[in-house]
Amino acid sequence: MRPVNIVSGEGFKSLIQCLEPAYSLPRRETVMHAVKSKYTTTKQTLQTKIENCKALSLTTDIWTSNQMESYMTVTAHFISNNWLLHSFVLETKELGVSHTAANIGERLSEVMADFRIPAEKRVAIVHDNAANIVLCAEQLSRNPSWGKVQGVRCTGHTLQLCINVALKKDPVCRVVAAARRLVGHFKKSAKATVALADKQKQQNVVEHKLIQDVSTRWNSTQCMLERLLEQRWPVTAVLSDPNTTQRSDRDLDLTAVQWRIAEDIVSVLKPMVTLTELLSQDDNVSLSATLPMLINMKRRHLLLREDDGAAATAMKNTLREEIDKRWELNGELQTSIYIKAAVLDPRFKSLSFMEEEKRDEAYTTVFELAESLTPAEEPAQRPLDEDDNEPMPLQKKRKQDEISMLMGTDEEQQAEEQNSEMER
Repeated sequence: MRPVNIVSGEGFKSLIQCLEPAYSLPRRETVMHAVKSKYTTTKQTLQTKIENCKALSLTTDIWTSNQMESYMTVTAHFISNNWLLHSFVLETKELGVSHTAANIGERLSEVMADFRIPAEKRVAIVHDNAANIVLCAEQLSRNPSWGKVQGVRCTGHTLQLCINVALKKDPVCRVVAAARRLVGHFKKSAKATVALADKQKQQNVVEHKLIQDVSTRWNSTQCMLERLLEQRWPVTAVLSDPNTTQRSDRDLDLTAVQWRIAEDIVSVLKPMVTLTELLSQDDNVSLSATLPMLINMKRRHLLLREDDGAAATAMKNTLREEIDKRWELNGELQTSIYIKAAVLDPRFKSLSFMEEEKRDEAYTTVFELAESLTPAEEPAQRPLDEDDNEPMPLQKKRKQDEISMLMGTDEEQQAEEQNSEMER
C-alpha cells in the first residue's frame, strides 16, 4: 500500500540496510515491470473466464478520493460453467472529464473493448440513482452496439434514499441530531470516555464504545442509536456526575421521550440492516430477491400495529410510500426484470408475494422469453463442497427470524412445499 518509488527513498534504504545489510533493493523500474507483468497475466486469465461464460453483468460507480480526484470503477459479475458466482474489478481509473452520460458511456465502451466482451453477453448495468448514470444506462439500452443491456438501480443505494427521507422528518431528525451531539461529546472528551468505562464496570454493562454515525450511511445511524440505547444508563450516570461533566454539558442527555423515539427508530430500521446485508453479498444473487423481500418487508414488518408510537408510525408510513414510489410497486410488475428473475429463482418462483391474477402473466412472460432462446449446452454441475452440509454459523442463526420474514419462508405450509420440491 506504499508508492512504488519508496524503494528510491533514502530513509527506506537506510531501514533495509539496518534490517538486512546483504539485501539489494530492486530499482523502481524492476518493481514496475513485475507489477505490469502480474497485471498482464491476471488480465489474460480473466479474459479467458469471460470468454467461457454465457452472460455478464456490470456494476459501475464514480467516487472521489481523499485528494478530490474522481475515479470510475467497473466490476463484472458472471456465473462460470461449474455454477460458481464470480465478481472481478475490471478497471479503476481516473475520470478526468466531465461526468456526463456520454462520457460515462464512452468509458464503459472502452472497458468492454479492452476486455473483449461482446454485446450479446452484456445483460445489465447496476448503478446508483445519480441522474447522469441513469441517463447513461438508458442510452446504452437503446444503443445497438450494446445489445439488450438493461439498467438496474442499486437496491442498497435506493434503500438509502428511502430511509434518508424517513430520518429527515420530525421528530426523528431531532432525536438523531441530539444523539449525534451526545456521542460527539464522548468522542471529543477523554475524561468522559474514561468515566464511561468506569460506569460500565460499576453497572455491569458490556464495555462497548459509543459509535458516531456517518451521514452517507444510514445503517451507521441505526448502529449509533442501538449502541446508545445499550449504554443508556452508564451514559446518563456520567452526564449527571458533576465531577466529570460541566453544568453546560449536562443537558446533552436525551429526554425520556427522546429515548423512546430512539427505541422506535432502532426497531423499525433493524430488519432493514439485515435486508441490506442480504442484498449486498457478493456471493449471493440479489436481483430475484429484491421485490419479494421488499414486499414482505412492507406487508409484515412495516405493517402498523396498535402499540406503535407516533415516530414508528410516521417512519413506517414514509418507508412504505418511498419503497412504492422508487420501485414502482403499484405499477405493472409482471414484466419487470425483478419478477423475471424471481420466477427463475427456486426460492421465489411460486410468486406468493404477488396477487394471484398477476402471476400467470409473469409466468407467461418468462415462458415466452425461454422459447425465444436457442437450445443451450447443458452446464456442468457444481461439485458439492465438503462444508456444504455444515451447520449454520451462530451469528447467522440470530438473524434467522428476520431473514424468514424477508424471504416469506416462516409460513409452515409454504416452507414444506418448497422443501419437498427442492428435494425432488
